[in-house]
Amino acid sequence: MDVARLFATTVFAAVALTSLFALGLQLVRIAKKGSRGAHVLGATFMLIGFGGMRDPTNETVEIAKQLKQREDDDSGDPPDSGDAPDPER
Repeated sequence: MDVARLFATTVFAAVALTSLFALGLQLVRIAKKGSRGAHVLGATFMLIGFGGMRDPTNETVEIAKQLKQREDDDSGDPPDSGDAPDPER
């Protein structure tokens, strides 16, 4: 009985992997054609959102804000050091 279960599991896994591979090949063929079906499939995947598309820590946004603040602080002429001659004298 144990051998039969192992055989059935192996056959099921082989069929599942082969089907998954065939589906992947078919999706590549559809995508290469650029057909309406490929656009619909891509839009569906975007709506479903496999995995986190957004950075949950907002690390990228925080880095951009820091760089923007640094850019705003450093803009303009450098402050006078006091060693330069006064042009009004």
